[in-house]
Amino acid sequence: MALYQGRNADGERFLTQATDSFRACDDAAGEASALCNLSRIHLAMGQTDIAVELAQRGTDMYDAMGHALKGANGRYALGLALTQSGRLVEAAARLTEALGVFQDSRQRLWEGMSLFRIAEVDIAAGRFAPAASNAEMALVVLRGVGGEWRRGQVLVVLGRALSGIGQHGRARVCWQEALDIFVGLGSPEASQVRSLLLETAAA
Repeated sequence: MALYQGRNADGERFLTQATDSFRACDDAAGEASALCNLSRIHLAMGQTDIAVELAQRGTDMYDAMGHALKGANGRYALGLALTQSGRLVEAAARLTEALGVFQDSRQRLWEGMSLFRIAEVDIAAGRFAPAASNAEMALVVLRGVGGEWRRGQVLVVLGRALSGIGQHGRARVCWQEALDIFVGLGSPEASQVRSLLLETAAA
């Protein structure tokens, strides 16, 4: 909860305590989960190297236990950290591995979110056409399960991908829909999308 509310210091304290407690009672699955969540906290604070290390440790623990689905959750967290670290080849590999497990397990939410994150990696690498394809697939998969806020996030990324391949009109349609969603939800992301629309209007 602290992560999603932006209370990073609280989240770090709670999850560090949880990690220690799980380790003390020899609960490897609990410790791995806490490590992956702690990675997300450090990522939110811009501490990417620590985030990568924590997510890798959690993923390794899941793998050692033979937990394929939880290991996919670890790879998803690791992919996020690697993306922010600029290690895009590794990030794409870990997220693609996670995607395969989520597809096999029919975890539609996480399948869609993995496609969305792979699209982000594609954009960071300048691969705009694959990014658009992955973002469009994410929208399809997340229909009915992802919620409007996630749909808005994917639409922003799809707009960036479309703009990258010169389809500025379609990009603006995506961003306008995302703006409507974020305004309706009262989400702070609305200001970012307004800036994107203004930039394309001025171009």
